[in-house]
Amino acid sequence: MSCLFNSFSRIVGESPQSIRARICDWLATDPVMMDDVSASAVVLVESKKPLDAYVQEMRSVHTWGGAIEIRAFVTLWKRPVNVWAIRTRRWIEFPCADGGELCKLSWTGSHYEAMT
Repeated sequence: MSCLFNSFSRIVGESPQSIRARICDWLATDPVMMDDVSASAVVLVESKKPLDAYVQEMRSVHTWGGAIEIRAFVTLWKRPVNVWAIRTRRWIEFPCADGGELCKLSWTGSHYEAMT
């Protein structure tokens, strides 16, 4: 299981599997993700894959989540996420228009961990 989904699980108290499934189901609908840009456009730029192939791969417990899944989490759970990038020593912010309680993660460049 991806450390990102495990981290979200610790934050919101839902299973990593249900979080992954909910995010994948939402992405599969090709929603607008940010600034009127569709999920399919974001996924194509980020992964060079069509949306359906990306979502199918993301459904595997062996596939790591990243920025796309964090943005989906923010939208679905209506909670902003700040990621402390350990290598660059800066915060990466994923704001939420709906407000909500802030979630904090640390990121080594290959591993996410929930911050308490």
